[in-house]
Amino acid sequence: MANINDYLQWRGDLTFAERPFNDVDNVILSTLAYLDFTGIVPREAEGGQVTVAQACNQLLEKSGGDVTPYVRAVAKIDSRFVQLLADSRRFRDATLSAYVDEVDEERALQFAAVQIDMPAETYVSFRGTDSTLVGWREDFMLSFTVTESQREAAGYLERAIARATEQGKMVRVGGHSKGGNLAEYAAALCPEELRERIVRVYSNDGPGMAPEVMSIDSRKVLGGKLRRIVPSYSIIGMLFARETDEQIVVRSTGSSINQHDPTTWQVMRSGVDEALGLQKECVVLNKAIAEWAAGFTLIERARAIDEVFDALEAGGATRFDEITESPEGFQQVLRALNETDERTRKMASALVESTVNTSVDAASRAVQQAWSNFKQTALSFAEDAAKRIRTQRGEIRVRMPADDSGAQG
Repeated sequence: MANINDYLQWRGDLTFAERPFNDVDNVILSTLAYLDFTGIVPREAEGGQVTVAQACNQLLEKSGGDVTPYVRAVAKIDSRFVQLLADSRRFRDATLSAYVDEVDEERALQFAAVQIDMPAETYVSFRGTDSTLVGWREDFMLSFTVTESQREAAGYLERAIARATEQGKMVRVGGHSKGGNLAEYAAALCPEELRERIVRVYSNDGPGMAPEVMSIDSRKVLGGKLRRIVPSYSIIGMLFARETDEQIVVRSTGSSINQHDPTTWQVMRSGVDEALGLQKECVVLNKAIAEWAAGFTLIERARAIDEVFDALEAGGATRFDEITESPEGFQQVLRALNETDERTRKMASALVESTVNTSVDAASRAVQQAWSNFKQTALSFAEDAAKRIRTQRGEIRVRMPADDSGAQG
């Protein structure tokens, strides 16, 4: 089973003139945006550029060989990935420029992007969410509002296309997770004369567009230029997806939620390793999320999303994989879930269950038992409530006086 690191070894010595751009190259460049190149790649306002080799080697030197503190991602990017990029003929001479990395808590803004210029084309890469529950909350926010990040992405892409056009280059635009959504949103809103310069738009397990929020249908605007790639267990990438949407499903070595990490995606020499379709468990979960979204107004979604993620963070977890680390903390999550709306609790429970089912160690077995008890208690409570309702209805029927015809009500 091979991943993007293996691909860099296989194809790193081949230029784009020798082997044309493919889906794996896109995954690599969208993953590249997760690296923090502050102080290395010139900012958009500064102008200038550095090669991929220069940027990667400087980052390796700056990090002392451990790039973990400089990864802003769900992706488990390691120093080997950075070194392989720096050494590859395929990518090392590409240039990085127009680096943007903004965080503004008052505006609820987290936006980062970089322009990557290859000999014949430009790739605009938007950074996705990080690995935290806060990042996932931001993905779900797309269900009820246009975000500040989307607005920033639209402006950035217009400027990037203008820069590429001056060099006579066509443009590819993409990103992973929220970055895929930003790519789709920005490309759809691009003025038509600029959009004509776009070759392809890649959404790598990125959320779709809530129709109640978007003024246009991005799929109609972009048509065949839009390329959606999702792992076989996709949650984020299936938000607001339609059954008729074309997508490429890729195999992954990750377990359930962890398949969102693009470093777990399986690749071949000329493309991703395609799966037959989504996993059954994933389809069930996505159906639950879709039903949840359909049952709420935009205002209700905003409130419900806060309820869901406040509950998931109640035990002190900041990441999905931390929810199940402590049985005590997990009990606090369950108590918080009990206080949410029934529809919200159903959706949140589906997310939690997908995490619990990946547990293997002793602490996680305790969590699984707590989860089993929670579900059994909830079921018993629901059955008791139903019995009480049936009894009350029976009593009401008995006590109803006869009508004028003598029949019982």
